[in-house]
Parts: sequence; C-alpha cells; structure tokens
Amino acid sequence: MKNLQLIIITIIAILAVGCSPKKIANQMQENISVVAIENITGSVSGGWVITLRIQNGTTYQPTLLSADGDIYVDNTLTAHASLMAPVTLPKKSISSIDIPLELNIKNPLKALSMVLRLSEKNFDNVEFSLNTTIEMMGIKKSFAIDRTPATGILNKLGYTAQ
Repeated sequence: MKNLQLIIITIIAILAVGCSPKKIANQMQENISVVAIENITGSVSGGWVITLRIQNGTTYQPTLLSADGDIYVDNTLTAHASLMAPVTLPKKSISSIDIPLELNIKNPLKALSMVLRLSEKNFDNVEFSLNTTIEMMGIKKSFAIDRTPATGILNKLGYTAQ
C-alpha cells in the first residue's frame, strides 16, 4: 500500500513539474508573437486602439487584465497609456486583436512626432516603461518592464517592422 502511495505521489509530482508556471511562460514566449501592427486609431479627446495581428500557437488563452506605462520620445516623457479593458488572446490562432488605450499626452509636440514615426514603422528613439497583469489558467502574474527601447520590446514579442 505504501508503494502505491509513493507511485501516485511521484506521478503527481512529475505532472506538476511538467505544467509548472515557468514552463508555461516559456511556452508562451516561444509560441505567441506579434505578426503585424495593423492599425492605430484614436483622437486626443478619446481613446486609442492599437490593432495587432497576434499568433498564439499555444493551447492557452492568456488575458491581459491591466497595463499602464509611460512613452518616451527622444528622451522626453511624451505620454502615459492605460489599458481600458481586458484583452484575451484566442488559443491556437492568428487573430486581429484590438488593444483599447486611454492616452494622456504629456508633450504634444513629441506626441505628434511619435505618431508620424509610428505611421512609418519607425521606432527609433521611442522607449516604453510598462506594468502589466496577465491571467492564464486562473493564475495572475504581474510584471514590469523598465524604460526600454520600443524595438527591444517588439523584438521580444516576435515583431520585426517590414
């Protein structure tokens, strides 16, 4: 009987290690990528929507619960952005996902410069800092990205401007 209990405990431990949060996070990073920035729309008085084409090759549906961050252009704080509603990525698909943002402009001239650059897919001298909370399989995980060049973040997400 004790041998049977030991076998069951060993099997449960192996299964638990096989589905560890670290393994799931690694699988997500390897199998979720931004394929394209499809559109950026909005106005100064209203919200903004960034439409991304995202490939999720996993069997998970992660949900971005919250996100807020600062945008710097040419080393100047230009805007603060906050996610207006949670966003869920469908599993095993390539989908167009709308990211609704509230944007608080701190420097209008730099903001105009940023919009012009982004419309040309030019991310030079654009940096972000970001705080997010993601939920997957009932587990919430928060993380932060310190001030980092936009190209570095986009490369990490699998996106390369073409």
